[in-house]
Parts: sequence; structure tokens; C-alpha cells
Amino acid sequence: MSENTIKYAQLVDLASLQTLMDDLYRVIGIPNAIIDTDGIVITNAGRQDACVKFHRVNHNTCTNCIESDTALVESMLKGERFAIYKCLNGLVDSAMPIIVEGQHVANIFTGQCFIDPPDMEFFRSQARQYGFEEASYLQSISKVPVIAKQRLEIITEMYAQLAQAFAKHGADRLRQKQAAAELAELNNELNRRVDERTEQLIQNNQQLLLEKRALAASEARLSALFKHMSSGVAVYRASDDGRDFIIIGFNKAAEQIEKITRKELIGKKLTEMFPGIFEFGLLDVLRRVAKTGTPEAFPPSYYRDERIQGWRENYVYKLPGGEIVSIYNDVTERKLAEKALHLTQFSVDRATECLYWITADARFQFVNNTACQVLGYSREELLTFSVMDIDKDLTVENWPAHWQEVKQKGALKIEAIHRCKDGREIPVEVAANYLVFEGLEYNCAFVRDISERKALQAELERQARIDYLTGIANRRYFMEQGEAELARSDRYGNPLSVLMLDIDYFKAVNDNYGHAAGDQALQKLGCILVEVLREIDIPGRMGGEEFAILLPETGLLKALEVAERLRSVVADSVIPVESGLELQFTVSIGVATLTDKNSSIGDLLNLADKGLYQAKHSGRNKVCSFSPQH
Repeated sequence: MSENTIKYAQLVDLASLQTLMDDLYRVIGIPNAIIDTDGIVITNAGRQDACVKFHRVNHNTCTNCIESDTALVESMLKGERFAIYKCLNGLVDSAMPIIVEGQHVANIFTGQCFIDPPDMEFFRSQARQYGFEEASYLQSISKVPVIAKQRLEIITEMYAQLAQAFAKHGADRLRQKQAAAELAELNNELNRRVDERTEQLIQNNQQLLLEKRALAASEARLSALFKHMSSGVAVYRASDDGRDFIIIGFNKAAEQIEKITRKELIGKKLTEMFPGIFEFGLLDVLRRVAKTGTPEAFPPSYYRDERIQGWRENYVYKLPGGEIVSIYNDVTERKLAEKALHLTQFSVDRATECLYWITADARFQFVNNTACQVLGYSREELLTFSVMDIDKDLTVENWPAHWQEVKQKGALKIEAIHRCKDGREIPVEVAANYLVFEGLEYNCAFVRDISERKALQAELERQARIDYLTGIANRRYFMEQGEAELARSDRYGNPLSVLMLDIDYFKAVNDNYGHAAGDQALQKLGCILVEVLREIDIPGRMGGEEFAILLPETGLLKALEVAERLRSVVADSVIPVESGLELQFTVSIGVATLTDKNSSIGDLLNLADKGLYQAKHSGRNKVCSFSPQH
């Protein structure tokens, strides 16, 4: 390239670079800007609300911002590798120079962040001092990320390296174009000088000698340029009426790319030495350029034959002498990397599980499409969140312990509750994996919605507790609840009573009306118990036509009232049966109240059962109580 000063903007595709820096800002969350050494802004990605809506719109705080920018620029002009500056407004900025081919062409600025947790009292004072609306200002400050100084330097360096890589690639392409232009210029110069020397030969033989020497010098420069170019260069002469081409030039870079020597190729036909040229598509380009003389860029395409294969990018033009020149590069590694990246992104975004990359400070570094769809947030929204914004159980206080557990175990599977944008809470299974990538720690978490599984478990648990016919507690669950109520009664000194119920003449109901009618009677009794009893009362079916009821915080007299009310409601109930008849039935009820703290729920049920026995044998459709004193 020329020894003149390099302008950064001339080396890069500004739109592509801006898109890249925008994407990096969305992923990393730290604003960035590239400014060349003339002070021209090349790219600018991201701004903190604290700066845009407050610091930059106030004269005094804007002066502080300018002072920060000036200090960082001065550090870059002094040749410092990395500079960090905490502006008077309280935020931290950093800068690093962008060096291309030994020249300082621009600076990368990052920051608008903290390297230590912010002193909110300082910013509250600053809001009052400069007349900022305090709540909005403090909210904007809370959104500013806290980045460790070492990590900030790493991120700034990464930005600088990417910017330098873009510029280097642009410099290489510019060098190629300059080389091609110089090659064409040299050939034009060569032809011009040949014409001049031919004319001057008639006039002066001495002048001819001088022109020959100049020609030799031009040829030497052309040969050196051809030999030392980093790109492959092939020179062809048309043959077979332009259908094929003879290889007449091949530089060292081309030898390395194609894994063949110049000696093996010179004088040979292109289609003979590179039989895959037909499918590759370059042959058609060579024919067009040979015919029209118009240069063409041939985009990256895949070449394959029995000897070699790979991706090639070509630029083809025609020399004044009719020779066809192809300057090209092997871009196989770049294309494979692009394909791997596209495949990875395609797979991640279409995975059935949510994927989150989480930093040590609980921030989301990356989320896939599934995570956005499940939670209802956009990717941009989620990347501003922390884990605590969606996980119901994690807090700022318990996050460090959770992170250390994941780090210590390497992999951890837990269940959690995640909050969706629409307010729904969904149960999830989280497979957390501790990873270190490029020196930074992450939790790569795969999250699966287990709502259906939880619903099934709940239903199975319900079925294990509930009598299928009556919809009230079965015997096992009733006994469990009875033990719990007994313990609660003992702990708080509250009374506890139990009712035992039995449908009178239930066998006659089955015999006279059928078992379906018997089932209807059992169901009707279950409904009556639910309707008449309090929410804290616990009815249960003990088996067959026998029922029991726990009455917490209920003494004997109140229990007898409840029993009598139940007996009366049952006696007044009517059930239509399939035959068109109406079925009525009654119940006998035994009542017992806890008097001995050493009694078990079984003891209490036995006492109530004795009361039931008395009710049965004294005429049925009655309520009787039984106590140890009777």
C-alpha cells in the first residue's frame, strides 16, 4: 500500500461494521464507538439513558463528558495501550488505539459503565444539584452495567481487535485492487513505451537503448509485484477460439493455494489442469472478460476435482495485450467458519428447549428464540434482564450461593418457577452447566417447560387422595389428615370431634333399586357433606357406605348440632333413579370428641363407631354420641 496516511473509513465497509458493532452491543451490553484520529465518528453503537437523557443535555454535566472524551484522546495520542477514565458524572469510559500496518488510524471507545457498584447517594445528590428528575435519573443509573476493570479491558481489546481485523481485511483488499491497478498500469506503461520506442528507433538508436532499459525496469517491478503478492495470480491466453485458456503465468501464492508448481502448469490448458473449472463457473467468467474486456468479480464459489477442493474468490480483468488475469484467494477457512456459525445458530434457535448463557453477575448474555417464545419477551428485552427478573425463587441475596453450587458441581438440575411477560408462572426444569469460554465464566442453562408433567403429577396425587366415586377424601388420606388435626389439637389445645356415618339399609337400596342407584346415593351423600360442612372440616369415605368426618376446633355439643343438621338434610334429599322412581335414604351418625390427649385418630374413630352402633340399634336415622365415661 501507499506510504500515505491510512484513513480508517477507506478500509472498511461502514454499514457492515456498524451492524457488527450494534450486534456486539446487544450481546455484550456495553456501548462502543470508533472515532478516527481526525475526530470523525466511524461507528457508534449503544448509549446509556443516563448519558443520553441526562448528562449530555445538561450544560455542566455535558462539560464533564467532554472532559472525559478529551482525557481518553490525550491518552491515545501519548501512545498508551489502554486508558480508563472515570468522568466527573460518575461513569467509567475506556479507550484503546486501533493500529493498522503500524499506523494509529482510530480509537475504540467503550464504557458508560461502572467498574464498582455505584454509590446511589452520589447520584441522588447529583440529581438534585443539576435538576434531574430523581426517580427517572436513578432508574437510568441502575440500568448501567457493573463491569470489572479487567473484563472491561478484555472487552475493549476485543472491540479493538475486531475493528483492526476489519481494517486489515480492507487493507488487504485495497492492496489487491492497488496491485491490480498497478499491474494494469504497468502493462499500459509497457505498451506505451513500446510504441514510443518503436517511433524513436527510426530517429535515434541511442534513445532506443534508453527505452529498453526503462522497459527492463518496468518488467522487473512487474515481476516482483507478481511474485510477491499475497493473493494468487494466474495469467491466461485464450485458445481454441476463446473456449479454453493456456496458463502463461502463475505466482508463488497461487502455487501454495493449488498445491502445484508453476513448472507443471505453464503452457498447459486450464481445462486440462483444472477439470472442475466447468462446474466451478470461472470458465464462463474468463470467456466473458476475454470477449468484452469488462472486469468481473467472481464471488466465493466451491471448486472440486480429484486433486484439490475448496472455496475460491476471484477478480478477473483483461490486459491491453489480450492476456486474462485472475487475482484470487482461498477463502475455505472463512466459508467453513461461516457455515459452522450458521449451523450452530440455526440449531440453537430451533431447539425445543430454552437456552440461556448467564454471566457470574446473573445477567443474560445470550438467549435463543425458544426462550423468547416461551416467556413472551423479545431477545432485546431479555438481554437487559437478570435471572432474578424471571426466576421466582432466586434473589440478589441467594444468587451467589446458587452460582457457587453450579460452579462447584459443574452441572446441576433443579426445578424452578419462571415468570412470563403476560404474568403467567410456569414450572420449569433447569439443567445448569458451568462453562469457561475465552476466560469468562458462564452458566449455560437448558430450560424445559414441565407444566404438563406437573399437571399430571398433581392429578395423580389428587387421585391417590380422593375417593373416585364421591369426590371426597379416601380412607388413607383421611387418616393422614386425622393425624395432622390430632397433632394440631394437641399443640394448640383446641377441641376435635369426629363423626361416623353409615347409610341405613344400604343393602336394601342396592337390592331394590340396583347398584347404580346405590352409587348415586353414595355420590349424593358426598355432595351433601361438601355443601353442609365448613371448609376446615374434612369428610372421607372409609369404605362401602361408611363415612367419617373430622371437625377441627369443634366440641361435643357443636358436633352434635352438625351431625343433626347432616342427618336432617340427608333425610330430606331425593334422588331420581332410572326407573322413574324417587329414592330417599337416611343415615345414622355416631359422634365422639377428643378427651384423652394420648388418644390416636383410630381411638377417636372407634369411639365414634360405638356411637354409630348405638344409633343403628336404637332405630336408625339417629345421632348418638359416645365417650369413655358412658
